[in-house]
Amino acid sequence: MEISGHCSFCEHKEFDFTNGNLCGLTKQKADFSRKCPKITFGSNAKAKIVEINTEYKQLQDEKLKVIYHLILSLFIGTVIIIGIVYFIEMLFKIGVFYTSVLTEREARILTESLFAIIVGISLIGYAFAPYIKYTNANSAAKAQKKRMDTFFALYDYDYKINFEDENPQTAVKLFRSKRPVK
Repeated sequence: MEISGHCSFCEHKEFDFTNGNLCGLTKQKADFSRKCPKITFGSNAKAKIVEINTEYKQLQDEKLKVIYHLILSLFIGTVIIIGIVYFIEMLFKIGVFYTSVLTEREARILTESLFAIIVGISLIGYAFAPYIKYTNANSAAKAQKKRMDTFFALYDYDYKINFEDENPQTAVKLFRSKRPVK
């Protein structure tokens, strides 16, 4: 995590439009190699923890809905395509299309069948849009949560969240972890 990432969790963070993020203690840009010796976790850290974990939890809760949408849309689109192909095949077998020149009725049947196949293909394409959006958002949220968890492990901290509590200050409990720092 970049140095500015450490500052986003710290209570001493100050922002100056000219210089960007500054340390409230030194009034300078943060300058340390691995860990800030003066970092203090409080309301900023709790707000970030809630923000990142809430986004991650919402995506996890959405997973079944997205998969259901994918399966249902794929199924309906495939059934439409197979049904229309089977319908046209049956019409050929019973002799509806018996000449090389199509009547107006036959042309309408083929046009409507082609339209139905296009609808089926569109449904299959529509099935993947929310799924792709979900996987991209989920990957980004997982990576952000992992970076945050690694960050807190660096400082030998861990947290617990009560998602029913809407106040970040009381919903998050920050505590020293018992994990060895690598």
